[in-house]
Amino acid sequence: MDVEVKLLVVGAAVSLVATMIGFLGQTFIQYLISNKGKVKFYIKKVYNKANGLPYGFIKDDGDTIFLVPIWIEFHNTKEKREIVRNVNLQVYNKGKNISNMVQISHIKETAYANNGAYSFILEPLTISKFDLQFVLKKSEVDEDFDEVRISYYDSKDKYHERKIIDIDNSWENKTYSIDKDWILIK
Repeated sequence: MDVEVKLLVVGAAVSLVATMIGFLGQTFIQYLISNKGKVKFYIKKVYNKANGLPYGFIKDDGDTIFLVPIWIEFHNTKEKREIVRNVNLQVYNKGKNISNMVQISHIKETAYANNGAYSFILEPLTISKFDLQFVLKKSEVDEDFDEVRISYYDSKDKYHERKIIDIDNSWENKTYSIDKDWILIK
């Protein structure tokens, strides 16, 4: 009888260990599958919905305003939700950060970004497109700049930044041409 009880206990222990190894293996494989894929996003500088102009510098009530309307498109090929937080534009002069641009949430009844928010939850296996609008007033910054960078935080709260526009003679009243094609950011 003692031998049978020992065999029963050993068999139960082996079964428990095998079940745990199988469960951990399955969990690991599901983790690998859900993280397979990438989150890519593209931007395109477009015409402003409010005034029909491309990005650039305009005079408005005695102030010079730098407006940058863009479309952004996210491609989430992962099988899990991803987050892109605080998408913004930064202006730089000779490598020195001058200022963040202002994220426009609404103009009249038109909502920009994610219903006014510049953070996005990307559903698994989706493509999402949003209209973004950024503005910078000379009266609030009054420093020259020579480039514009896009910045954001990813799902791991890691900061990313990439140059998207070169500027010559900032605050000069002029507009630039829109993009003919999408620009890969990440």
